Order: sequence, then structure tokens, then C-alpha cells
Amino acid sequence: MRPLTFLTRSLFLLALLSLAGCLFNNGPDKDSVRQILQDQLDPSGKVIVVERIDSLNSAEQDQKWAVDVAATLVFKQSAEQVAKSLQSADSANSLLGTVGQIGLMLQFGNFKAGQTQTYHSRLQLLKGSSGWMPVERK
Repeated sequence: MRPLTFLTRSLFLLALLSLAGCLFNNGPDKDSVRQILQDQLDPSGKVIVVERIDSLNSAEQDQKWAVDVAATLVFKQSAEQVAKSLQSADSANSLLGTVGQIGLMLQFGNFKAGQTQTYHSRLQLLKGSSGWMPVERK
């Protein structure tokens, strides 16, 4: 039997390490958490955009994952612009959207367009068949 060459051994070791990394990294990734935060804060992305996830710390607890996250938010509109759009809400659909925007104003105060802010949150997530999803709070 021929001994394995250096290249073959290196490729085998690299594949083994990659497989081991996949097996031990079961927690949510930054992209999934960023999308969940975006959906929770401003699904339309008209007022706030979750620009990036700065830090992520997760631990599994009874099939759920507790995730501490720090994210950078960017405000696309100022609080004043949001208030003006609230005044011109004329249909039930736009009125429904404005309720969420009022909540953003209450939560983040008098923000300016282009302003960034660090946002900290603790999420409870479940791994579903199509990805991560937030646990409904009771």
C-alpha cells in the first residue's frame, strides 16, 4: 500500500476540520439574526435598517437558543419625516404601517436621517426546517 502524499494528507485534514466545525457550530449565524432583528424592528426597512451585527453570543437552552446581540442600526428617515408621513396616512394599510413607525419613535426618540445607533437585544430563537425563527413571548 502506498503512503499518503503530503497533499492528500493535507486535503484530508482540511476536510476533517471543516466537518468538525460544521458539527459544533449549531447556533444562529449573523445573517439570520440580522434578518430577524430587521423583521422585528421595521420589516419595511423604510425607517430603520439593521446595518450589521457587531457581536453575537448564543447558548442552547431546552431546544431554544438564547442569543445576546449587539447591532448597528441606521435611520433612513428622521423622526420629523416619520411624523410628517403619519399626518398624510390616508388608507387603512398606511395607517397600520404608521402604528409601527410610532412605536419606533417611542423606542428610539428623536433620531435623525443617517444617524447610527448601537442596539442591544436578547432573542429567543428556534431552529426550524427553513431556518431560525423567534420564539413567541407569552
